[in-house]
Amino acid sequence: MQKVWFVWALVGALVLPATALASPAADDAGVAAPVEASRLVLPGPERLAALTSPDDPPMPVVPRLSDRDPRRAVLSALHAATGVVQTYDGLLTMRVIRAGGTESNPLMRPVAGHEGAMMGVKVAAAVATVIGTETLWRDNHRIAAIVASVVVNGGMAMIARHNAQVLARLEGR
Repeated sequence: MQKVWFVWALVGALVLPATALASPAADDAGVAAPVEASRLVLPGPERLAALTSPDDPPMPVVPRLSDRDPRRAVLSALHAATGVVQTYDGLLTMRVIRAGGTESNPLMRPVAGHEGAMMGVKVAAAVATVIGTETLWRDNHRIAAIVASVVVNGGMAMIARHNAQVLARLEGR
């Protein structure tokens, strides 16, 4: 049952529609960059003149979906995967301890016997990963943000796989 839950959660996190996760490119102030006027679809000139006057303030320009940076969608999906992998590792670790195993990581040993503390540390690790990669993204280190997230998620997935193998040995499977 645990493996089925993890597979569905991972598939759901990685298959999220990119349009729901994408965001417009932003300048240094966090404001969406304007779209070139030639790329906008506007009503005919006579209708536009009837709708606006020279004294009206300029209308905000909303970028089209195709103007969004596709790498943003990748990073957002990786954020979701971070949460899934951290949660899965925390749940597996707790099951291993309940089955008679021990925590190998000396930094996690103090919280390994307390489920709330374990999940708190896992949430903090996921949040720290997201904040770190978002900081890289904001500082225009876009590829580094994606690579860092992939490396962290890959490492946690390998640890979770190891925990799953330990649990299988402990439960005699």
